[in-house]
Amino acid sequence: MQEKRLFLWLILLCFSANAQIKGIVVDEKDKPIPYVNIWVENENIGTTAEEDGTFSLLLKETKNLVFSALGFETKIILSTNLTVVVLHSKALELNEVVVERKKETSEIVIGDFSGIKLNSGVTNTGQENVHVWAKFIKSNERIKEHPFIKSIEFVTGSRLKNVLLRIRIFKVNKEGFPTEDEVEEDILVSIKKGKNNNIVDLTKYNIKIPEEGIIVGFEYLKLEQNKYEYSYTVKGEKGSQKGYAYEPSIKGFFPGSESLLLLNRDGSPRSIRYGNVEIALKMKLSN
Repeated sequence: MQEKRLFLWLILLCFSANAQIKGIVVDEKDKPIPYVNIWVENENIGTTAEEDGTFSLLLKETKNLVFSALGFETKIILSTNLTVVVLHSKALELNEVVVERKKETSEIVIGDFSGIKLNSGVTNTGQENVHVWAKFIKSNERIKEHPFIKSIEFVTGSRLKNVLLRIRIFKVNKEGFPTEDEVEEDILVSIKKGKNNNIVDLTKYNIKIPEEGIIVGFEYLKLEQNKYEYSYTVKGEKGSQKGYAYEPSIKGFFPGSESLLLLNRDGSPRSIRYGNVEIALKMKLSN
């Protein structure tokens, strides 16, 4: 009898130490919100809601969870109070919206990586480590004359098909640190398997690069469709271990400039000027 009680106690202890938190994120009209960012407050552990708004997260103890989606108010909830999480749409402040007229009489290309061997890049193999890889675009005289972003082009590598990647455009302050999202809606890119060039048309967002510059981010989504599982062996140990990564990789070159940034999902900097790996990012700009 004592052995049976001890066995049941151990099961309960394991369950409490690793609680599987599940729920769904919806808007005020009870409509599921896809691809919501969810992370533990003040930590790097987190996940992404699936297309139908559902999510699950393994936690060892009760934590505050942050729910963030472009176009919605951020919400912080205790992990024990989760079932249905309702996010409210941000109120649009029309008096702050200023649409500047474009000339569109000429355009330029910056960051052309044609002929450069893409021998490096960035990936997400951190498993529970959630982040955004980003590149700081510093303004100059050419950009000032052609400040509007028409499109961006970048190269990916993926071992899976039907992968999703989110593009984030951040405003920066005078020191080059990210402040807030320039675009308050999802820019999602479908990534094909293998090595591919990806061109994203940003014309409709009317993004103007200010004198402080701008940051282009590549956010990994912790979705089942993006999860790549693999096996590996550790020297001196028997058998193989299982690991996983979230696709795709973003190609770049080494050495490059000190323009690579590592950001948290809320856009706050985790590491600024992250070495001299440079993301291969081509941008078409117009006046």
